[in-house]
Amino acid sequence: MRRSRWKESEIEDMLRELPKLKDDRTKAEVFAKIHDKKKKKHWIPLITGVASLFLMVVLASSLIIEKKGTTSQEGSGSSGKLSLSENKETADHERQDASKKENPPEDKQDYQEFSSKQAKIESKDEVSEMEPGKGEKEKNFAQAIYQNDDASIITMGIPNDQMNFIVPISIKLKHYDQSDTLKQLVNQMSDIDEAQYGLSDYFPLDIKISQGNDINTAHIDFPEKSQLLAEDTLFLHSMEETLSYNNIEKMTFSTEGKQGARFAHAGYLKEVDIPQQKNRTYLLYQRDESSPRFLVPSNMGYRDFEEALQAGKGEADIEGISPAIPRDLKWEGISSNGDLVIIHLSDQAVIENSEETLQALEAILFIAKDFGFEKVKFENAPIEEVGQLNLTEDILVPEAPNQVN
Repeated sequence: MRRSRWKESEIEDMLRELPKLKDDRTKAEVFAKIHDKKKKKHWIPLITGVASLFLMVVLASSLIIEKKGTTSQEGSGSSGKLSLSENKETADHERQDASKKENPPEDKQDYQEFSSKQAKIESKDEVSEMEPGKGEKEKNFAQAIYQNDDASIITMGIPNDQMNFIVPISIKLKHYDQSDTLKQLVNQMSDIDEAQYGLSDYFPLDIKISQGNDINTAHIDFPEKSQLLAEDTLFLHSMEETLSYNNIEKMTFSTEGKQGARFAHAGYLKEVDIPQQKNRTYLLYQRDESSPRFLVPSNMGYRDFEEALQAGKGEADIEGISPAIPRDLKWEGISSNGDLVIIHLSDQAVIENSEETLQALEAILFIAKDFGFEKVKFENAPIEEVGQLNLTEDILVPEAPNQVN
């Protein structure tokens, strides 16, 4: 331990030399002074607490002001606010840019592939930000096919999911020789995915389809115990609808190569003529909101064209079936001139340039086609065009309904 350099005697001498202190206060005065100091000490904690509270309020106010200022500054470029998705998008783009700089593609081809993938991602992002339901709405309408010299058409009559209507759907293909129609038909029957259209899983069939004695005849050969022979009503209805759109006028039958086929309800048949004029109306079929809307012919015929038009407005008590012609599409009279039928529209007829009106007009065109007319004229129409249809001119009836490709 370090020893002090001062001796005790020296310290005592130094203390004696200090001036003498004298307190003239009495004991009472000293105690009173001490009491006053104790009273003052009671206020110290209170003052300290108030000061602390005041500092907290000041700090909180400054933080709130700073946060508001930052938000206002970030949103000043648009509406004053930035959504979480926009902030995320900005951050994502910054990370992508940084990634590109840090890890550049090795060569030009890699860079092009990388850019292509980025474009697809951004394109998907743009689609997801579109108005909800817009894309689905566009898919819900199956439009008719009109005359086109550059393409050929295959139409198949497919039962709906309840097996009570035959829905014709059409596929447009590159032009092929008419003698190849049946081969193309068989190929499409094998490839069709009926479920995506809200239809029953019907094709392909356990039959062989080939050309008959001429180009307008289809020959069908059945296995000995084909289920189609038992379910002949649905089968014959489907094949009539299918072949009539493909310029086939007759079906001939055989069983295991032997002439004729014995059906459960139609009996023994060697051949069946396919009617080209069926005098039907048209309705709408849609299984659910995610499935397309199809024009579907009725199961019964009508006496004349106007009666069939009125039937197109009727309600059918069948799930998925609804009127194809709205009640506010009114006409005052019907007349015809050869292969032209003229519909005199009422002044109160509601016609708009919309998908619903276009499908209603196409239903009328197909009803006219079913009655043997080739052209339709709409007189007194409130607008000139609905979709691709020019209402100021004679309109050729379509080639086939419900295009799906």
